[in-house]
Amino acid sequence: MKWLLYIVLFFLSDVLLAQEKVFHQPDAKGQWQYVYPFADKTYVVAIQYGINYNEEDGLKTSNIYFGKIGKTDKVFWKEQLQMRLINDNIQYQDYNNDGVKDLLIFEDTGARGGNSYYNLYFLNPINHTVKKVVDFNKIVNPSYNKKHKVIIGYGLVGNDVYVSIYKINANNQAYQIGKSFKETDELDLDKKITNILKKKAF
Repeated sequence: MKWLLYIVLFFLSDVLLAQEKVFHQPDAKGQWQYVYPFADKTYVVAIQYGINYNEEDGLKTSNIYFGKIGKTDKVFWKEQLQMRLINDNIQYQDYNNDGVKDLLIFEDTGARGGNSYYNLYFLNPINHTVKKVVDFNKIVNPSYNKKHKVIIGYGLVGNDVYVSIYKINANNQAYQIGKSFKETDELDLDKKITNILKKKAF
């Protein structure tokens, strides 16, 4: 009977520990979403939506945590953002051409829903790190051009689309190269990017 008591106490201690975990606070505000970016599911990105809500713009003050769950959770970093919760808010795309799909988290829209903004986090499945790309959320409707290794932003302004070209520096910060230009039927985007890169001489 004594061994049965030990088993009960063991599982009870796990339950008590679980109530104290950072990613599972029983009294925490908001709506929680969990993203597991690696094969090792003990690493988790936890998004806590709706700490505060602004009815005027529909944005919610949200916390994003990255940590490792276990008997005692570890939080490696935490940040607070204004975000709009939507369905399918998580995407995986390779934005630094290393063969690993990085994590995109939707932030907000503009131009009556025609422009979308995201936060980008580089994933390293070997070291189990998640690193934010600074100012990526300023790029509208981003996509990665593998040929030129640049990010292309497509901004909707009225009935026109303006194209902007970006790179990411060694400090994981996105920055624009060249000036934005209007998309037209005659535009040769490949040639335009080539000319911008030549002028900047990286």
